[in-house]
Amino acid sequence: MEPVFAPGVPDGVRRLYERRPELFVAADAPRPRRETSWSAAPGSTFGSLLVWIGVCVGGWILALIVMAATLPTAVAGWISVVLAGIAVVATGGIVVKTMAEDRGHKAVRVQHGKYLLPEDFDDAAGRLLGRAQRAVKTVLEATVTRRGLLDDVKNELVLPEQLWDIAQVLREQTVLRARQHDIARGMATAELDAVLGPQRRALALSVDAIRRKVDLLDRYADRVRSADAALRAEAALGDGDRYIELLARTEPAGDTSVVEGFADEANALKDTLTRSINAARDAGKTLALPD
Repeated sequence: MEPVFAPGVPDGVRRLYERRPELFVAADAPRPRRETSWSAAPGSTFGSLLVWIGVCVGGWILALIVMAATLPTAVAGWISVVLAGIAVVATGGIVVKTMAEDRGHKAVRVQHGKYLLPEDFDDAAGRLLGRAQRAVKTVLEATVTRRGLLDDVKNELVLPEQLWDIAQVLREQTVLRARQHDIARGMATAELDAVLGPQRRALALSVDAIRRKVDLLDRYADRVRSADAALRAEAALGDGDRYIELLARTEPAGDTSVVEGFADEANALKDTLTRSINAARDAGKTLALPD
């Protein structure tokens, strides 16, 4: 199971998870605070800054002494001013950098609440979400999708919305399931059953509804896989002329029934491909979001 991002979250944030997953925090954790070098390690940052200033001042004094002994006074004065200016600008840049927020921390802080991590789900919810993610990945990476044969379904818009909606509901189910477990732990009273009974039934209805939605995604992915297989078979059939030529060169007086069947296979495959794509489109339209 992978993390789920809300539609509209920049691709850079999704790639950031692949490089620095430790920056991302679970949904029930508070929003990360703005973090800079000063806030994360003020003592270390201040010490490093003091060392830098000491190096700059010491280096400038040493350079001034050397220049005074080897260069004319006017030239040494101008060079010392230039070196001092460079040191001041560099120091200012370092100070600004220590006060700036790391881009990764900022992205995670700004996008908090727009992503859900694997640890945000219990096992039951995680299994359903994993199925949904695999189905969506199958559809989006299919050849028929990349070639635009299913454009009228608007997979690029509909499927991320569907996946995010499913993930949000599964997250809420996880929270409520854990809460019911904590409340009922070690207790069994009529009053408690009177309250938890309807809540458990409501949760079960929600789980069934999400399972049906995931089943629809699975069926759609199956239809898309079938269309992809037919498309690959059509591509393979395009090599038919080469096989005809091969047989003509190697078996001029041999059995020609295989060659004669190529045309029939091409027509049957074209019908199969059309039916497969139409079936995939029909399955995809059942997932369309309401206007």
